[in-house]
This record gives sequence, C-alpha cells and structure tokens, in this order.
Amino acid sequence: MRSLSVSPKLTRRLLPTTILSLLSGIAAALPARSADQIYFDYGPFGRSLPVSSLAAFAEEGTVDADLAPYLNRFPADRQQDLQRFLSTPLPTLSPNIPEAMGDPFALSQWLYTPIGEAVLTGFGQMIETESGGNGQRAIRAAVLLAAADPEGLSLLNIIRHYPTGGLRLDLQQIQTVARSVTAGMETTDALLSAAAQSSQAAAAAEPVLDYGTLPLPADNGALEVAQRSLLLDDRQRDRTYPVDLYLPANLSAVTGPLPVMIFSHGFGDTRSNPQAVTAAQGLASNGFVVAVPEHIGSNKPYQDGLTQGLHSVTFEATEFIDRPLDIRFLLDTLEQINSSEFQGRLQLDNVGMIGHSFGGYTALATAGGTVDINHLQQQCDLEAELGSNDINVALLLACRALELAEVPGAIQQLTDGSLADDRIGLVFALSPVSSLFGDTGLSTLQMPVVLMGGETDMATPVALEQLIAFQGLTTPERYLYLAENISHSPELTRLVLDVTSSSSHIVELFDENEDTFSSLVVSLGIAHGKLHLLNDESYRPYLTAAYAEAASVEPVNLYLLRSVPDGF
Repeated sequence: MRSLSVSPKLTRRLLPTTILSLLSGIAAALPARSADQIYFDYGPFGRSLPVSSLAAFAEEGTVDADLAPYLNRFPADRQQDLQRFLSTPLPTLSPNIPEAMGDPFALSQWLYTPIGEAVLTGFGQMIETESGGNGQRAIRAAVLLAAADPEGLSLLNIIRHYPTGGLRLDLQQIQTVARSVTAGMETTDALLSAAAQSSQAAAAAEPVLDYGTLPLPADNGALEVAQRSLLLDDRQRDRTYPVDLYLPANLSAVTGPLPVMIFSHGFGDTRSNPQAVTAAQGLASNGFVVAVPEHIGSNKPYQDGLTQGLHSVTFEATEFIDRPLDIRFLLDTLEQINSSEFQGRLQLDNVGMIGHSFGGYTALATAGGTVDINHLQQQCDLEAELGSNDINVALLLACRALELAEVPGAIQQLTDGSLADDRIGLVFALSPVSSLFGDTGLSTLQMPVVLMGGETDMATPVALEQLIAFQGLTTPERYLYLAENISHSPELTRLVLDVTSSSSHIVELFDENEDTFSSLVVSLGIAHGKLHLLNDESYRPYLTAAYAEAASVEPVNLYLLRSVPDGF
C-alpha cells in the first residue's frame, strides 16, 4: 500500500535546499552594507562565491566560471528549480505559504518574540556574519529589508540585503542539522515499516472479518446535530472564554448516559476551525456531547494581535497552565448545568479529551502528564552547539514553559500533577507537543491513550514527539497511529507534498481523499469513545491495525502500533 508514498530519500535529497529556504526566513539590526560574497566554510577550509554570479543565474540563467563548479553537481531539472527558488518571492512559491510571510511588519513582530529570537539564534550558528559571528541580527535585518523591497522576499533578495560584506555558511553546522533531521526521518520510516508489518500480521490472524466492509461511523451518524454556545467566566483566574457545544438535537433519541468529549484546539487555531467543527459534528451525530473551548491566550485572534502590534509574544506562557485549567472549569460548569439542562445524563466521571498539537499537550496534561523541567532545560539550552540535542521545531513552543519560573508556584503546577483532572477517562492526542513530558511524565496515566502522528510533520516530528510519548506510557491501552504523507495540518501537508513530489499527481490525490482520511480519523475517535467510555464492545474491531490499513486511502495510509517495536 506504499506505492504512492513520497520517498524519504527524495525528501533527504531536497533537504539542503529546504534548509537554505528556512535559513532565509528569519531576521535583526539595521544594515550598514550589503553582502557581495557568500563564503562556504568547512572547518579550516573554505571557498567563496560572488553574489553577482548567483544573481546572474537567478535572473538570466547565466552560469559563469565562479558558479559552474557548484551547479555542475545539480541535474538540469534541479538547476531550474534552484533558479526559480532564488528569484521568486517566498509567499508566491506555493499557495500554501501564508501571505504574511511577505509582510515586513508582521515579520518584524514575529521575529522579535521569544520564539523568533530562538529561531534566529539557532540559524545564526549556520549563517554567520563576514567576521564569523552569530548571524542572528544580520539575518533579521536582511529578511525585513527584503520583505520591504518592491522585488519581494526572495532568497536572492535576502542575500543582497545581508548587512555585512559577506555571509558565511558554516557547512559543518548545516550538515549536523541535516544529519539530525535525516535520523528522525529514518526512525519514522522504520516505525512505519514496523507498523505495516504489524497490520499485515493482524489481518492474517483474523481472516474471517472483512474490515473493509465496516462503515465509517463519522459518515453514518444517524442523529441530527444541534449547536449552542456558552460563555464561561472563571473569576478566580479573571478569564472569560467561549465554548461551543455540539450535541444530538433530540437527546431522548439517545439511550443511557450521554458520553462527553472535549476538543482542545492547537496553537494559533480556534474552536471554529473546519477540522474541529467537522470532528465535533461527527461525534455528536453518534450520540456524544462535544465541548470545544476557545483557549484565548494561544488562539488565532491572539496571534493575529501580534501581527497588528497588540502583543509582543506569539502566545502567553501561562497557557501551559491555563489550558488544562480551562478544561477543569469547563467540566465544573457542565456539572453545574447537568441537572437543569441535560436531565443529569451527562457522563462527567469518565470524559474523553481530544487535542491537536498544543491541544494534544493540553489533553495529556489534563489527564495527569507532568513536565520534566530538567529535560526541558537541557533541550532548550540556546548556548549549546547545534547538534548537541535533536533538532525539534516543537521545542520552539515547549521551551516557553521555562518562562514560568518567574511566576510563583507555576513550575510546581507543571511538575506535581496538580493540573490533572480525574474525570478524564480517555485521551486522543493528534500530533501532540509532548516531548516536554520527558521519559516518565506520562507514566502515571492509566486511562486509554491514543497518539497520532504524520510521517512528514516537521512541527511535531514523530520520532521526537509521538514516539517518545508512546514509549513513556505504561497504560495497557495505548495506541500509536502513524499516517503516511501527512504533515501538521492540511495546508502544511500540501506544502510538503509540493516540495517533495516531482508531479502534482500526489497532491491531487491527497485533495481527492482528504475528506475520507478526515472521516477515518473522526471515526477512530468515535470508536475509541464508544469502547473506552461506554464499554461498547461492538466497536473493538475498529481499534485494530488491520482495520486502520483496510480503511486507508492513498496517498494517506494509516498504521497502528500497540507496543514499541524492538530496536526503538
């Protein structure tokens, strides 16, 4: 079933170009001059390339004697890709790149945040000033000036605006990053292979059941869905936030207790995003009451406020505490209105938590996960050389938890389990930010825990986030789903497929089958909820590796692991 997958080898082959594009996406300090030389340093050895040679190639396709030794290593089609990449403004390279990437004010706002500064510091170790210093400020200046230039934020324009006489590429540092990323890809690929073997073995062991005939519960919900909204006012925390409820329109059509699911959205997202709404409606049509809170300190409106100059950070660090407490106050509120508005039928002693990305952290923390501060401090050491730790983009978010050391009692809340709510009976975490729990922070969770990761997710990479979390679980009911060709969001999936695929066919195939894959994910949430919250054994066949494979659609094949394979 993997014939249409994007080859990891192709992804690794494009990695140097991808790294250079990312290196160009950060910035600081007003420039005094422009770069006219690019220096390639490898330890004591080095070569240089005039920027004018690169410009002639980008603008006219001319390859002079200075550039020829470099381009001769590239096939003709790669040279054309490089020429386009050098000269085209980044926001227009793909429809999946946000327009804000070309807005100098929005970029400036982001680049001066703690996350922006951390990114600059890391990339500054690879792109240095002419004198060999960290290129943090120079990169920021070049990016902001290029974005303000009428020709736009192209890679060539960024190089031209680099504010020292030359920029130095530390090839050893770049190779270190490339090796780290490649190692993660290889681990993920090995996991996928192990999961594929597991599903094939499971299918062979249960030949009497035709998993392909099982309907998708998300597409077969028989109940009409109603929506209502609540405005919660937690006066103790001076926090007011809205919650959308999705529920069967006719509650009398549901026999027995009403199972409750809570959906926690990710960083920079909102409760009304299409994926959350679709998931909530699918669950409600199958008899669940679904609550979707708005996390007001880390949502899209807050992030939009940053680009408008209203905030100085991408999200409030206190969100690591406020998000789990949002869930607790929500459950308290549902308990208060259960008798008057739901005839006491809400099942609030065994609640399911679904979360995506930062919402995945929220789900795990609310269930009892504790942050390993010592591990996090080691991973977040900005003074460490690149490569001393694994390269993990999710740490840009996770490391901000360390800022809570300045808030009295906050670190204790993160580490002592006081954020846990014992009403949580199931966790379903999609691409969760989870490495901050370390090796043991999830070991106390004894309810069923479901993790899901995407093969090409660069925001929360499988090998460094989901696998580590899965290894730390001790609950007998643990599930790790791995999806081929899936990144952190549908938009990022299309962007990655654009970059790593030589044709548009696989992107078109993803577009055709995206809704089916989304229905499969929601169906798994329904099945896990029915079994683990209501003990409905008729849904157990859905929670098998054989079913995940049988229900998969190209190019998104889904595999399930129930235990850590040998060698990991």
